[in-house]
Amino acid sequence: MEVQLLKALHDEGYAIKVVSTEHEALRAISRDELDMLLLERPCHSTNSLHKMMKAFLREQGNRPFPIILFVDEASPSAVVEGLGAGANDVVPIAVGKEELLARIRNLLGIFRIENERSSQQVVIDDLIIDPGSRKVRRGDTELSLTVKEFDLLLYLARHVNRVCTREEILKKVWDYDFHMGTNVVDVYIRHLRTKMDKGFSKKLIQSVRGVGYIIKEGE
Repeated sequence: MEVQLLKALHDEGYAIKVVSTEHEALRAISRDELDMLLLERPCHSTNSLHKMMKAFLREQGNRPFPIILFVDEASPSAVVEGLGAGANDVVPIAVGKEELLARIRNLLGIFRIENERSSQQVVIDDLIIDPGSRKVRRGDTELSLTVKEFDLLLYLARHVNRVCTREEILKKVWDYDFHMGTNVVDVYIRHLRTKMDKGFSKKLIQSVRGVGYIIKEGE
């Protein structure tokens, strides 16, 4: 990124951490609480854009933040490729200071609202899920879930009353691009049912044969 743009960001009060490689960026994401990543992909990079973005998005964990991708020229194909890889915005390296600041403020506002929403408790009947503490209660019982069991339950709960297909769950919870012949979703559903439904008359997670799973509220 050009020096004058870095200076403009600094003058606006943003704290900036500059790294020179993809590996350094991954370490920064894992160690620091970043609010945004400004990514200028070097032309000599050996990793594909999709592979690199996938690694960045995975490292964000439960605290997503926006990524702006800088390209030499914001042609339609470059924009489509960048957005398709997971960037939230694609801008030319020669972008003007005021335009970049406006884009940054816009994305930070959107993600701040989304992060606040995503940290709110999810309540379905006697089930309470707290994304912030990653604690789950059913009635008076606190459930002990693994990381993936929690992620799976939270995804189903946030889509209450809607059938979630196995393929959709694999993509959103495990970040698998295709089915791969795995039955991991069914295995984890069985684990969840053992922990959540034992001793309760209502069975929370219901199967939709040949499609996937659903949590229904009030039934």
